[in-house]
Amino acid sequence: MDEIIFKDYRDPFRAFNIHMSIICDLEQGGKITEEEAFTQIKSLYKQFKFYYKHSIKGKNVRDSGNSSD
Repeated sequence: MDEIIFKDYRDPFRAFNIHMSIICDLEQGGKITEEEAFTQIKSLYKQFKFYYKHSIKGKNVRDSGNSSD
């Protein structure tokens, strides 16, 4: 699975949902195995978690800097 750049999407949660649905549909349609689907979902989740953790952390730092001025 290619790396997904969540910051390129207007709604990263929706992008995560769409990619997750595609993986599930491929598995249900027999195009990929259950193990491959699990691996892709795990990779997708790690990418989203990394994006979310760093985007929230960055916003909190910026927000706290603006409120103290």
